[in-house]
Amino acid sequence: MLQTILGATLRWYQPNGWIFDPVHMSPDTIDYTVVSGPHTGRHAVQQTYYHRVAPGIELTSWYEEVGTVVNIIWYLESQTSHRFAALPAWAADDFSVLVGDNRDPQYLDGVGELAATRPDGPRHLLSDDGYFELL
Repeated sequence: MLQTILGATLRWYQPNGWIFDPVHMSPDTIDYTVVSGPHTGRHAVQQTYYHRVAPGIELTSWYEEVGTVVNIIWYLESQTSHRFAALPAWAADDFSVLVGDNRDPQYLDGVGELAATRPDGPRHLLSDDGYFELL
């Protein structure tokens, strides 16, 4: 059984065709690329907050540059996950605006302008279950 999500590299599947591949988990960051789903092509490195909830159950949470709040519970034994995310209204209206690399200053300027000029709410909420495979 996987002992911790930290240090793992995985492929993560979520409903509606979302596939994140690869996903690199470190103690304070998640580095992911979306290869399938509404915002295929997005690459991001996010600062995470990590917590071991119980043996075999770990939580990562982060706040994205676009304003999305994400919480993932990782069930290590079953290699499943539960995601709760709250996306700004402007991002959920057109997921394609999230395509890019959050380390690219031009991308950050573009999403920053959208965040400053478009409505934040009502937030688009995701609460769903997925699974992952170790790579």
